[in-house]
Formats: sequence, structure tokens, C-alpha cells
Amino acid sequence: MYKFIADQTLMYLNQGLTSNEIAHLIQLPPALEQSWYTRQYYGTVAHNAKAVYQKYMGWYDANPVHLNALPPEESAKKFVEYLGDANAVLAKAEADFEDGQYQWVAEVTNLLVFADPANEPARLLCADALEQLGYAAESGPWRNAHLTAALELRGGVDADPKFRATGSADIQRAMTPDMMLDYLGILLDANAAADLDLVVNLAFTDEDPYVLTVRAGVVLYERDVQADDADATLTLPRLGMFAILNRDEDAQAKSIQVEGDPDVLKKLTEHLVTYDFFFNIVEP
Repeated sequence: MYKFIADQTLMYLNQGLTSNEIAHLIQLPPALEQSWYTRQYYGTVAHNAKAVYQKYMGWYDANPVHLNALPPEESAKKFVEYLGDANAVLAKAEADFEDGQYQWVAEVTNLLVFADPANEPARLLCADALEQLGYAAESGPWRNAHLTAALELRGGVDADPKFRATGSADIQRAMTPDMMLDYLGILLDANAAADLDLVVNLAFTDEDPYVLTVRAGVVLYERDVQADDADATLTLPRLGMFAILNRDEDAQAKSIQVEGDPDVLKKLTEHLVTYDFFFNIVEP
């Protein structure tokens, strides 16, 4: 089955078809489709075909219009401007909904939502279409995605902490200095820290030493090295890095000794971002 998906995707790819076109064309032959273990309860043929295309071609479908497409909010507003009366669009979408054209209705009403998130009729019709797509989906993840989007359109994002998955403390404690420093680079807002230039020696008490360099908002590091001209030297246990990553000033004071620039911890952490676990998926 996987060989079929891979080969057929490449066959279509070499004929000039794009990822989305291939995903709608490729279908398992009866001999494979009739085996229970090939049912699309989790992954789907369309999804996997797109993955094969992505492996060989990346995201670009060779259409230069897509090289630098407008952000969805901007393009949606222009679409609505060109379409004219949003109410007229909704009336046509309602007729298509009654005709069972749920995917199209979801697409066109989602444009209205991105152009004007307060358009309640568009939100509700988009939710109805997504709900029908969810009911029809054989794939569990596809069904969950459709129904979650419908829930968001009707009632907003449910940010109840009880739905939040938490990271394992054991896994965090097992992180190596390399992992922690990579994470530091991910947390750093490079645009806000564009003028930040720092060289910091990390003298771990239970690991090899590292030198940390921040240039133009980019975090670089090297193991088993210390810089003679460092702005500061931090003496800390490996787990003391969490005090930096979490911007926990009390924990920093308890676990980190600073030699050199007394403001180095502030400079390292003032441009670190925090992540909202819950975010929109079907609206701006």
C-alpha cells in the first residue's frame, strides 16, 4: 500500500500535477482497499500522498503566484471586496450546503470569517459545513479537526486548562545542555533582540562547560569551550538553565552565580517569548 502511494504520487508528480491535485486523484485499487488494515481510520491516502510530494518537492507547487501569497486575512478581505455583497455570497453558500457541497461551503464561508471574524452567519454556516465533513470523515484525526473547528466557530477557543497536555517533568530533567540551548534559541524573539550581542561562559557544575553567543538575535553555542573576552560567566547546575528558560528570577538568584555583567540574565531573558497553548485554527 505504501509503495503504491509513493510510486503513484511520483508518477503524477512527474506529469506536472501538484500536491493538492494528486491528493484528489490517487485512490487505492480494490485489491488493496478491501484489506481491513488499509482502512483510513487514522492516516489517509490523500494525506500520505501530500507527504510524499513534500518529501521530494517541498511546499512549492511551481506556480509562482504561490511563491509569496498574501496572509489569509489580507487575501480574504480582497476576495470579499471582489465578491461584493457578503450576504449574497452567504445565500449562495446556503444553497450549496443544502446541495451537500460541504467542502466548498466551508472554504467560501471561511473566507468571509477571515475577512470579518464578527460575521456570525458566516461563522455558523462554516461550522455547519465543517460538522458535516467531520461526520463523514473515516479518519479519526480528520473528524476531530473538523469538529474542533466547528466548535471554535460557534463558541470560541476553549482554553480550559484541564484540556492542556503538560510536559513530563522527568523528560525535562533529562534534557541535555544542547537541548536547553536549542530551546533558548527557539524562545528568543530575534527581531526584538536584533541589537543584542552577548558572549556568556556557562560553567556548569555537573556538565562540560559551554560558551553561549547571541548575535543579531541568533543563539549559538559551543561545548567544552570558554571565551576569554566573555561579557559574563554563569556558574550553575545543568537544571539551573530552567531558571533562565522560565524567566524565574527567584530561581536564578538561588542557582546561578554571575561574574561580569550584572545585567546579563536580564539581557538574556527580556526578549524570550511565552507560548499560548490554545490558539485559533479556523479564524484569524
